[in-house]
Amino acid sequence: MARFLEFVVAFVLVAILGVAVGLVLPPSRSVSHSVETNRHVNVAFDMLNGFQRFNDWNTLHLRDPNVKFTLSGPASGVGAKLEYTSNDRTVGSGSWEITESVPGEKIVFNVTDNAMGENKTMRFTFERSGRSQRNVKITQRYRVEYGFNLVGRYAGMYMSSSAGKRVQNGLKVLSNALASVPRVDYTIYEHPLQLVDVPAMNALRVDVEAPLRDDGVAVSMTNQLAWMDRVIEASGFAKDGPLRIVTVDRTSEAYSFIMLLPVRAKDAPEGSSRAATVAELPVLEATIAGDGNKVVLSQEAPLKAANTKWVGPAPGLQRVRDTLRAWAIVRGYPLDNASQGFDDYTVDIPEILSPEAEFQAFLPLKAPEAQ
Repeated sequence: MARFLEFVVAFVLVAILGVAVGLVLPPSRSVSHSVETNRHVNVAFDMLNGFQRFNDWNTLHLRDPNVKFTLSGPASGVGAKLEYTSNDRTVGSGSWEITESVPGEKIVFNVTDNAMGENKTMRFTFERSGRSQRNVKITQRYRVEYGFNLVGRYAGMYMSSSAGKRVQNGLKVLSNALASVPRVDYTIYEHPLQLVDVPAMNALRVDVEAPLRDDGVAVSMTNQLAWMDRVIEASGFAKDGPLRIVTVDRTSEAYSFIMLLPVRAKDAPEGSSRAATVAELPVLEATIAGDGNKVVLSQEAPLKAANTKWVGPAPGLQRVRDTLRAWAIVRGYPLDNASQGFDDYTVDIPEILSPEAEFQAFLPLKAPEAQ
């Protein structure tokens, strides 16, 4: 009996000590880590200001590759929300919702999950860093309140090895994702960046490889357009839109590209060379004649693409496509990485180096996989 009483007294003393220590422990905890990037602050901010690229800055999907996500609210900014469910008990279910969003300064998420604690927040802040302040320091801070939940207060002692480790790993993933974005600030580009549907079209096509020296590109384009004009005349066609240049490859010495010129029957209405699907295109027959004539009649499939306008010399189109690429990547649009893009020329070839020349630049998105 005496031994039992000793055990009870010892248990009570330990319990009292545990409660006393728990009351002394902090009622809230926080952990933060930082990473630095040389991408523009607007690019870093946009990457985090929504959930289109959630898996590129959060490791939740690495804990359970089969986790299910549901998005609601606006695409970005305050009110954007992601809910998740998982059959993995260590992941469970929960949500992230943006409650504060100040461009270039901070983003605050309200976090709900099955871990101990209440009023959980994840805050990202952005500040200039590095030489000449060209880099951006991104700091991620997680905070949770335990109140009088003494078990939670004890659990908070291990935050650095649990939530803190996830924050660190998430920042590593974010850094890698930002490194894949071209180093441009698309927010200052003067023309709208948008997604468009590019219809199927009937077109004359020719594959070209031209030297970059001595106006080789312009000369090659002019020569091939002359062949296209011959085919148009011999076939009873009419031009039905701007010349399209599809980039295949570019080296320091040469430029490989495809020329596409929309055509229709001469007596058909304007715009009839385009349709929603290839099957809906009018059937044309081309007369190809002449030694060295590489022109063929082609039916180009429809696609969806990122698009913008460019006003300036044609060599600037490469930078414009980088701008489109950065804008699309940050928003999670699935670009067709096999394509370097294409451009519609709304000026004659002799004018493509003019500061007033106008073009439409396109970057194709990846086609949806067949079900």
